[in-house]
Amino acid sequence: MSESTKAKAFDTFAKIFLLNNKLQYIIDKELQKDQLTTKQFLLIAAIEKAFDRPPSLKEVAYALGTSHQNVKQIANQLQRKGFIALEKDPDDRRVTRLNVTEKNRRYWDSRAGEHEEIVLGLFSFLSEDEVVFLHSTVNKMLFGLDESYSQYR
Repeated sequence: MSESTKAKAFDTFAKIFLLNNKLQYIIDKELQKDQLTTKQFLLIAAIEKAFDRPPSLKEVAYALGTSHQNVKQIANQLQRKGFIALEKDPDDRRVTRLNVTEKNRRYWDSRAGEHEEIVLGLFSFLSEDEVVFLHSTVNKMLFGLDESYSQYR
């Protein structure tokens, strides 16, 4: 790798964290009116989009790259708000599964247009080709980092 490319890799590494902070700040501000946070939104999205069946706390923690304790804390907050239900697995009572509720579905359905506008607005300064390239690159990075991530778990 050339020195110029190394410098860009280090710069990109730092900017990914900055990008994360700015995105979280923007989404936290947008969700604040409904007493939700970006982390709560991500947990709900993981439950709905990343699994074919209600996932366990451990599965969600792995998918989000965080700890079981962190997922449990966020899940408890969402359960108190009525957005998810924590249920014991009928086959293994030691396992807690996460399920979205009807209230959750109604909430996101009622705000789908608004949320679509917000998300698309975050990409409005990119061309379609740039969005496609960014999507491909982010997916490639996530896939490539899975092995390293597994080593630390």
